[in-house]
Amino acid sequence: MLTLVLACLKDPSQFLLCGDSNQIVHPNFFSWAAVRSLFWNGLAGDVAQRQALHILQANFRNTTAVTLLANSLLKIKQARFGSVDRESNFLVHCSSGEAGEVRLMPFKDAITKQLDTVTRVSVKHAVIVLRDEDKAAARASFRTPLVFSVHEAKGLEYPHVILFNIVSGQRSAFSEVCDGVSAKDVNYQELNYRRARDKSDKSLELYKFYVNSLYVAMTRAVQSLTFVESETSHQLFALLGLNVSDAQLVVGQVSSKEQWAQEARKLELQGKQEQAQLIRDTILQFKPVPWTPWSQTIMVDFGTKALDRGNPSSKPRQALLDYALWHGQQAWIEKLAKINFLPARSLAPDGEFGWIGPHARLGFHDAEYEQQTTLAHRAVIAIRHRHLQPYVIKNFKEILRQCDVYGIDHLTLVGATPLMLAARAGNQPLVEVLIERGANPQAVDDFGHTPWQHALNRALEEPDFGKTAIGPLFDLIAPSTIDVQVDSRLVRLERHQGEYWVFSLMIAGLKTQWTRCCYRDQPPWKFAQGFFAEQLHVVLNSLPVHLWNEIRRKRSYVNQVLARGEVESEYKPSRRLWTRIQNGHYFPNPALLVRRGEDWHPIYEFFNMPWIDQGTASVNDGGASPIVTISRLQNRDSSAASEFF
Repeated sequence: MLTLVLACLKDPSQFLLCGDSNQIVHPNFFSWAAVRSLFWNGLAGDVAQRQALHILQANFRNTTAVTLLANSLLKIKQARFGSVDRESNFLVHCSSGEAGEVRLMPFKDAITKQLDTVTRVSVKHAVIVLRDEDKAAARASFRTPLVFSVHEAKGLEYPHVILFNIVSGQRSAFSEVCDGVSAKDVNYQELNYRRARDKSDKSLELYKFYVNSLYVAMTRAVQSLTFVESETSHQLFALLGLNVSDAQLVVGQVSSKEQWAQEARKLELQGKQEQAQLIRDTILQFKPVPWTPWSQTIMVDFGTKALDRGNPSSKPRQALLDYALWHGQQAWIEKLAKINFLPARSLAPDGEFGWIGPHARLGFHDAEYEQQTTLAHRAVIAIRHRHLQPYVIKNFKEILRQCDVYGIDHLTLVGATPLMLAARAGNQPLVEVLIERGANPQAVDDFGHTPWQHALNRALEEPDFGKTAIGPLFDLIAPSTIDVQVDSRLVRLERHQGEYWVFSLMIAGLKTQWTRCCYRDQPPWKFAQGFFAEQLHVVLNSLPVHLWNEIRRKRSYVNQVLARGEVESEYKPSRRLWTRIQNGHYFPNPALLVRRGEDWHPIYEFFNMPWIDQGTASVNDGGASPIVTISRLQNRDSSAASEFF
């Protein structure tokens, strides 16, 4: 891995290696000698071989008391096992101005009850045990959800940490660590390089990992560290200079639900799902929403009932109509009009949403057509305004109250999270508050849309929204990179690339590319043929200059990006991001895989093309439906591939 990194550096002499060999808690065969050989063999360049190797010995995290204790453990380790290597043979210098505190306390009911009172109400306290199987015993005494094994705790830090029975639980192992080590052996201020007593004896290697695990656990504490041990008389504590104390922890400030929600989100992002869920279950205790959020599953059920002429209830019909208007899925409206549901019939009197008269499809638009189109679009605007209104206003206390009750990422009636609606509303202050409270900017709806894609989808329909809202939202919720996989290659699109923006607009616009639920300067059939330069150019030109600079503001630049990113382009590197369906019209390459977490999904499966087809394939449309269009692309690419091979 290092060889690859060094080989890819523009300047081979400019690099930092970050790590700590004292924190290796599982055998990984790390060797400084092997790392040095990379430099000396020239892989890092001649300059790197001539320059000095500097090792950072400062600690910017832990207080003085915690750092001194960790150094004492390193002295014991060296006295027992010898130096790890010359590069790691140093004590850490504390750069913190705080004194901090370290204490050793016996495992007694009165003490653990007092500690539990403090720790269970604060996100600033965590409990660490040695192994995963030790967490159950810790939770019997501590009700905080922040209980971690050493392996889980790596990479985390908390102001106050309790180490629970780490030494007492492995008494014999830590006795072996202390074997032959006296107070005199650790009474010095710097480490002198020394070899192990018997280099041929590898039986002691296991015990180094017990020391390293304890070192990791200690250094998770930023301010104070508390040992709670059944056996406080263990030799290790004497060597560390710890004496038993019964001083109580000072009760700190009780953490708010908002702080607990932020902690849950942080842990979730770091892969600590167990602790994040415990916070939600035991601290936040969110209530289920008292409404039924719209979803594909719900609408499939409603659709069966709504389209049944024999069903007297109008409730499923109205819900399906509202869902269709909100998402711009006119096919459901046309199906409802066909069974004479009056609210839908008024929007599609001739069977097609927004159109009226025998010549409308041919482009002959009379006054009656214009009136009908305006009526249809007003219905769309009205329902979107109704659901977005609470997210547009500056006073959003009610939104935050609902988040406190139902969870920061609860589903609203329309099936979107509050952050999705705030993004679609362009409410930057609300987006900022929701992000601060732990809202998930990567959450997706039934169409695979994140909050960022909700905002882009609106910009595609309303370029003026792009002028005012996309710039402020960009740094808050836009992904730093977009990863796709094509032909078993990872393609990473970064913010500065034109392809980043074109691809972002395509995936955000798939849901409504076939819609007739918004005003457009071009006829609907042109959009059904694929994304085209003029369509994208209008949106991109509405962006602030710092996102889309002046050099890119000619339509020819968009044409250039589309040309070089298509499947058959000879441009290098070949990204193969979209397929040209006909001259000037493109859809995302059906062979693409998109990343969701650690998993990869076919692009049209992830963005739910079958459901888009059901919602936008008009009943009287003479052209190809969305699913047929994409299927032709897939079949064409497969045929081309078979001919090639």
